[in-house]
This record gives sequence, structure tokens and C-alpha cells, in this order.
Amino acid sequence: MNAAAALDEKAQQILSAVRILLAKKGYAATTISLVAAKAGVSRGLLHYYFKNKDDMLATVLETNMQASISLLREILVQSNSAPKMASGLVHALKQVLKDDPTFFHLYFEGWAVARQSELVDRKLKSLYGQFREALETCLDDAWQRGILSFSIPVKGLAALLTGILDGMGLQLVTETDLAEDETIWQALETGILRLLSE
Repeated sequence: MNAAAALDEKAQQILSAVRILLAKKGYAATTISLVAAKAGVSRGLLHYYFKNKDDMLATVLETNMQASISLLREILVQSNSAPKMASGLVHALKQVLKDDPTFFHLYFEGWAVARQSELVDRKLKSLYGQFREALETCLDDAWQRGILSFSIPVKGLAALLTGILDGMGLQLVTETDLAEDETIWQALETGILRLLSE
């Protein structure tokens, strides 16, 4: 199923169940029967929307990434200075961890599954490419407008920032107490700002 297509109410219901179960139980323990029961649909209806678990995981990852790219563009296009961009990126990461703690768990689950699933592997590579390219485009646009003054090539900067945000996501969902330490967030914002304004 293509997540870019409008998802109807039943598909959203199923994806919501998939998100909850994958984040709570992991891929191996999440079965089609569990998803159908959690979503309150028959297995037949579930298979109408999704071929298998890989398809469900790939669609969840795609909807997550589409939301991330939209948020990223909004932050970077609306910010008129490097400090505002750095602050916006850090605030967005903080909000994701607070409002949607399963967000990073699902990506990490996806990375593990990608080693055995060609579909999930392809989807993750494509999605990460889309995120990095969106970031690269926004950074280049901000540089062209004179908002940013970085010395790293924009493609490398986009890859580095993607790695920093993902790495912090992994660290903060693994060591949850760090998310309460304001000095961590300040250090992250300072680091990003230095990359954006060398």
C-alpha cells in the first residue's frame, strides 16, 4: 500500500494498531491476528489493505517519514536565522519524544527487520534519502537567502544533521532520563547552531 495515497478510516485504524503493537511487542511477536484483533477488523479486511507484516511496517515508516519531512520543511522555511533553525530542530525532536515515544522505536524496529526484508530495506533507504534530500534542499535555500553561512558542503551537512538527529533519538529512547536533562538539549542546540553558522 502506498502511504502517499489517502488512507481511509479502516486503514488508519489498522495502522494505529500496527504502531502500538510493533512498539510494544516488536516485529517478531506482532502477528496478523494480533493486529486484526487490536484494530477490530477481520484478517480478510486487513489483507485487503496490506499484503503482510512487512507491508504494514513499511507503510507505518512511510507515514512517519512523511510527517517528519513536512515538519522539517515547516521549521526550516519559517525560520529566518540559524539560531531559530537550530532551536526549531531541537524543539521538534523534544516534542516527538514527548508526544510520540513510539516514533523512534518503530524506526529502530524497521532497521532490524530490514536485514531480512527486501521491502522494508528498500523503503527505509528511500525514506532516509527523501529526508536527507529535503533537508539538503531547505539548507541550500536558506544559504541562498543569506540566512545560513556554513562551510561544509550542503550534501554532507544534511547527512551529518540527519545522523545527529537520529543518533540523539536512539540515545534518548534508550536512556530516557537524559531527555529530562536540559543541558543535553542545550548542547544539541549549540552543536547544530555551530554547524549551521560556521
